Parts: sequence; structure tokens; C-alpha cells
Amino acid sequence: MTATPIFLAVPDLPHEAELVERLTRPGTSVSVVRRCMDAVDLIGAAVSGAAAVAVVSAGLPRLGRETLARLAAAQVTTVGIALDGDDEGMRTLRALDLPVITVPTDDLDAAVAALARATEGGTPAPRHDAPAREAIATRGSLMAVWGPTGAPGRTTIAIGLADEMSRAGTPALLVDADTYGGSVATQLGLLDDVSGIVLACRRADAGALDDAGLASAARSLDTRLRVLTGIASAARWPELRSAALGRLWEVCRSMPGVTVVDAGFGLERDEELLHDTRTPRRNAVTLTALEAADVVIAVGSADPVGIERLIAGLDDLRRVVPEAPVRVVVTRVRSSVLGRAPEAQIQEALRVHAGVTDVTCIPDDRAAFDLCLREGRTLAEVAPKSPARRVLREFARACATPAVARSGVAA
Repeated sequence: MTATPIFLAVPDLPHEAELVERLTRPGTSVSVVRRCMDAVDLIGAAVSGAAAVAVVSAGLPRLGRETLARLAAAQVTTVGIALDGDDEGMRTLRALDLPVITVPTDDLDAAVAALARATEGGTPAPRHDAPAREAIATRGSLMAVWGPTGAPGRTTIAIGLADEMSRAGTPALLVDADTYGGSVATQLGLLDDVSGIVLACRRADAGALDDAGLASAARSLDTRLRVLTGIASAARWPELRSAALGRLWEVCRSMPGVTVVDAGFGLERDEELLHDTRTPRRNAVTLTALEAADVVIAVGSADPVGIERLIAGLDDLRRVVPEAPVRVVVTRVRSSVLGRAPEAQIQEALRVHAGVTDVTCIPDDRAAFDLCLREGRTLAEVAPKSPARRVLREFARACATPAVARSGVAA
């Protein structure tokens, strides 16, 4: 009988050395081809293709969702192992969505037999000793606010939407997910000593992000509006990995209310540009947010350059998330740059060139928006009677309606 080759990464287990020795004897149904001391070592071994199964313990240094994603990319399936009675280790492994086997503390024969059963045929068997992790019921919704390059007012719209929804009674979480130039904290006058999104992603990667963990990473502006601040320096984008982001959006959508994500402009998938597909993706935050969103708010600015960029961007957006409902918002609408009836001109241009039949036009109220920036407050706080605020409030109410948020208006 051919032994099943495995990578063994359990440095914290008692008698680990004896277990390795037992699993390298001739005639054993499971064979250790590499003994790994940390997650980096394990990923390096996985690339070799010497085994299709990795067995890991909860105490493996640097074990996280990103590690598991890298192993999966190398076509290595991962199974967790824990000692009988190690409830904390079991919880850690299950939080990473791993199948888990348990072994006796001091019975090596039983441990070998358990490993053989779990990895029979090179594929981990279904979990028998623990119930499958229940899928999180989606209770809230997620909106991704996106716009093409050129500062079309995306952050202003994201802040306004989250603020107006919270004022209407819907709990709102505003997430700064722009890895090129996030400015939510600055616009709201927040001291951003610790990046909320980095903290949340670290917890997600470790399998420790839940509703309470997300709430503690966010800043509270009032009882219904919280902010997950972004990265202060664009150089920190590698800290936001795809696997952790997927978990972050999952937890956001599990919470009551709405999550409004201020996403970056980049829609390119880095693996299309680079030969090394295992490197972090700078646009992963934007792409994963768009893919997870119930509705995408596409923002453009009301000038010839801005409208041209929006039309081209909508075409790119359709390729990235072809099934996503999209609602279009145009900011800074004024006659000084477009002439008479600017709203009609914008609607006609988008209808003819982008197939968009429903456009929300936000009037340009430069004095009110300048006051927002100067005081670090929202439009509703500094200019409650502004015509821009009136349109934004009605748009937020429409987006907050569950049926609208999930059906949207296809662009």
C-alpha cells in the first residue's frame, strides 16, 4: 500500500518529534515528506508539489487565512489537528474554516491512525468529530461606492450615504477601503493613530474577526454611525490581503444595518499584469468589495472629462462585476461648465453612451462642502438645508430600502 505524503506543521504538539519519527517509518500509511516549523516554511514546501495535504496545528506560527489561500493556490489541502481537550486550539482551527481531527495526548498509535483516516487517498475526509461551521446568516447589506480616477467625489458620497442612512435609523458602518489615497478620517476630523481596516484584516487573517471584533476596530461617531478608518500611507496596501478581506466583508454583511465601502478606483487584477500571481494585490480591496456588494454606487463628476471617465469606467465595471446592480451618481452638477440644463445633458450622455437610464445628480454646493472639510463634519451637520444634501438624503433613503439595495438599477 502506497503511503499518503503529507506536510506536517505541528511544532507546538507534545511528542511532535516522536510523531514525525513514527510517520517516516517504512510501511506507514502516512508519510511525512516535510516537517515545517512555521507557515512560511510550509508555503515554501507546498510550492514543491511533494504532497497534496498539509496537517497543521493551531500553534503554527503565522498561520492565517492568507496562508491557507496560498496553500490552496499550490493545490494543497489543509487539515487541522488538535489534542483531545484542547478547546482553544479547536476553536482557532475551526475559525479558519478548517476540518479538524483530534488525537489523544499520549497515544502515538492512535494519532497515526487518525491521520491516516483523515488523509486517506490524499484528500482530507469530512469532519466527523465536530459539526460543520454554520454559514453566517446575512442580516445587513453592503454597498460599494466606486468611481474612476480623477477624484469624482466618491468619498463625499460614501460619507453622505452612511451619515444619512444612520440619521434615518439604519445602523451604518463606513469603511475606508481606498489603498491609493483614503481620506475618510481626514474629512471627518478623526485622529487616525490606528488603521481600523488593517486591524480588522489582521483579526480576520487569524480567524478572530467577529461582530464584536469588528465593532472594536471601528470608531463611533454616534450611536448609529461607525467608521473603519483606512491606511494613512498608501505604502501599507500589502497589509490588506484578499483572504482576510473576504472574511471582513462577510462579517460586515452579517451585521444589522448597512456597510458603505469607499472603494478605490483601480479595477485591474494584478495577476493580469504580473507573472507572480502569489504576490499581494493592490486592488484586492476594491475588487473584493465590489464582488461582495449588494449594490455598487458608481460616482462621476459633472464635467466633460469626468463624464468621459465615468462612461469608460462603467464599461470596465461591467467586466469586473457583470451581475452587480449599479446605481449612478454624478456630483458637482453646475451650469458653469456644462451650460443650460446640465442634468438633462448628463442623463442624455449616459443614456446614449453607457445605457444608463437612472442617474442621480448632486447639485454643486461648493460653500457647503468646503465647510464640511474645514470643520470635519458631515453635510447634514453643517448645511442641513443645502440642495445637495436634500438630493443625497433622498438617494440614501432609496438605497436603504432592502428591495432597492438588492435589486438596484442596472447600469
